[in-house]
Amino acid sequence: MTCLANTFNCEVGKLPFTYLGLPLSLTKPKIIDFTPIVNRCERRLAATSAFLSQAGRLEITNSVLSALPTFCMSTFLLQQSVIEQIDKFRKIYLWRGSDVNAKQRPKAAWTMVCRSKEEGGLGVINIRTQNETLLLKHLHKFFNKEDLPWVAQI
Repeated sequence: MTCLANTFNCEVGKLPFTYLGLPLSLTKPKIIDFTPIVNRCERRLAATSAFLSQAGRLEITNSVLSALPTFCMSTFLLQQSVIEQIDKFRKIYLWRGSDVNAKQRPKAAWTMVCRSKEEGGLGVINIRTQNETLLLKHLHKFFNKEDLPWVAQI
């Protein structure tokens, strides 16, 4: 291993470590391994919400705060508590804006907000459903042996 590391001019590492923002280890990732993703969502709260209307915050909630964990969700099934944390920050951003400590109550239940616009909701992406769908997409590609490098047979 040392010979290979010297040949490729790299270091010998140990598990667990992070690669491309994803926690890699020999075991299932723990909740604490997903804190960088949750923290990214939290940092987005105060950045722009003071300057946006309710409709603008809805767009940012759907386009940015829902997209931040997408790369991780296409690889791992997130635990329910991680999804609840992400949803907590999406709710705060949508209803309270930049004032995190405001006592303003939500104008609608989150399940209603996550419905499609045709069903009377606001069309906010349901993180749990998106996570399961992204993982099923990989499973579909694997079983249908589509022309992908990680599916190709030897």
